[in-house]
Amino acid sequence: MFKEAIDNAKKIHFVGIGGVGMSSIAQYLLSKGYTITGSDIEENSYVEKLKSQGVKIYIGHSLSNIEEDVDLVVASSAVKNDNIELVQADKLNIPTVKRYQLLAYLVNNSNSIAVAGSHGKTTTTSLCASLLKNAGLDPTAIIGGKLRNINNNVIIGNGDHLIVEADESDGGFLLLNPRIGIVTNIDNDHLGFYGNFDNEKLAFFDFMENSEKLIINLDDPIIKQWKNPQKKSDLITYSIKSKKACVYAYDIEATALGSRFSVKTPSKRIEDLNLKIIGQHNISNALAVIGLAEILGIDEEIVRHTLMQFEGVDRRFTYIGDYNKLKVFDDYAHHPTEIKATLKAANLISKNIYAVFQPHRFSRTAYLMDEFANSFKNVKRVFILDIYAAAEPPMDGIDSQVLTQKVNEISANAVYITNEEMLKKHLNQIDEEGVLVALGAGSVSKIIRKITDDYKTSAA
Repeated sequence: MFKEAIDNAKKIHFVGIGGVGMSSIAQYLLSKGYTITGSDIEENSYVEKLKSQGVKIYIGHSLSNIEEDVDLVVASSAVKNDNIELVQADKLNIPTVKRYQLLAYLVNNSNSIAVAGSHGKTTTTSLCASLLKNAGLDPTAIIGGKLRNINNNVIIGNGDHLIVEADESDGGFLLLNPRIGIVTNIDNDHLGFYGNFDNEKLAFFDFMENSEKLIINLDDPIIKQWKNPQKKSDLITYSIKSKKACVYAYDIEATALGSRFSVKTPSKRIEDLNLKIIGQHNISNALAVIGLAEILGIDEEIVRHTLMQFEGVDRRFTYIGDYNKLKVFDDYAHHPTEIKATLKAANLISKNIYAVFQPHRFSRTAYLMDEFANSFKNVKRVFILDIYAAAEPPMDGIDSQVLTQKVNEISANAVYITNEEMLKKHLNQIDEEGVLVALGAGSVSKIIRKITDDYKTSAA
């Protein structure tokens, strides 16, 4: 049903257009000649970008935002079905689709590469896009974050390759049938949607089945549970641990300036690769992209250049300035596995690590409370902000004070923080060189950037 609605659309309205995934698709369709309008509850950099391109965007939701000549309404997964704009679209008999349905339409009608995984999707997608761009394939890429090299979350090309993130959070990735699928890892996230981890694992396995060719991380224990002999001829595995993988890394050196490693692929050895972004998890992401280069026959020197020049993605261990003697980094990590990987990378810079953590969603905090509590053993102190609800209702017995108590039972290094001034007071008491890492998918980025900017202004 949604295919026919999209086929016939010329003017499309996006409800929740300021989201990273929504705004990237909106920019792409705008470049293809569609008329785009949208709405969101507040301004952000993605809204500003679209406005600068001539898109009419309403701040706040209203019946009048749905103009009568709109052919199709696209709703973010974060938008509830009783949203007044969706209700109005229904009254006007305007077809409505979810973002993931529109993305599936684009993916399934193109030469597509879809990157799935609980962690590392955005970095891997961005690396894939950079690789194909450097190879002269002129790809289009719809990315879940800002690629620092271009300061945007979309690359619009004229080639026939479309690269996307396959988001598992709402099950929408099961509609995708990509020519090449990549799976970085499978972890116990989004249990509020799936109900239990077994259901989430099965969803990932279905995505793997739906991919014509497949690149998977052999180091991930859950991915290794997948068995499908029919895929053997269309399968590339990668690893930083096992020589049994099709693509594996050796002679790994990880430093505060990046990583150096060599790679064995089915066709060759590539010696002394330099990856600019730090952390062992990013070496793993790079191996997935080297697997893609193997499938597409992309030259070794293009791979080498791509890894060496890649600046990373905004909010993936992004250096934003100094606070007193601390170097401040901003990171999107909001799952225990991601937090541990980010803090391990920070340890390459300094042994004196401080963290500011904002839990994201009550449901995630409830399901993963013990895992979160075990994530901060190697930091000097973690300052825990109130949970960012992301439109979820509160849950009894689940809050940041409880999490702070649980962290302190394990490592005795957590402080519950109620406001910005309290955070600054604690930061001002730190009198040693080190690293401060902001962690979370909510408003913690705005908070830490404001505090860092204020300090810079006061110190000037």
